[in-house]
Amino acid sequence: MSRFRPHAHVTGPDGRDWKIYAYRFRWQRPARRRDVLGALVDSFRAGWTIDAVSYAPHEIVHTWTTTSEYKGQVLAQVEGHLARGDIPLRLANAVYKRSAR
Repeated sequence: MSRFRPHAHVTGPDGRDWKIYAYRFRWQRPARRRDVLGALVDSFRAGWTIDAVSYAPHEIVHTWTTTSEYKGQVLAQVEGHLARGDIPLRLANAVYKRSAR
């Protein structure tokens, strides 16, 4: 899967549509210019990033990270929680990173 095509579409009980993306590369701008190479290596080594995105009525993004071994399990957990209408902050084998509104 790529960041440009969602892994799954989920509609919660409140009618909010969620798109779940799974991708491997996650770029974070380094604090200093000389740390760019290290940040690039860390981006590829980071594992999988999973985003749950809803666009209506305003954009909401929830992000988790996990390893390749548990990617499918975490995707299923996120999809199940969103279908039930709750935001999973604690998942087995995943780390909740942030919420952006």
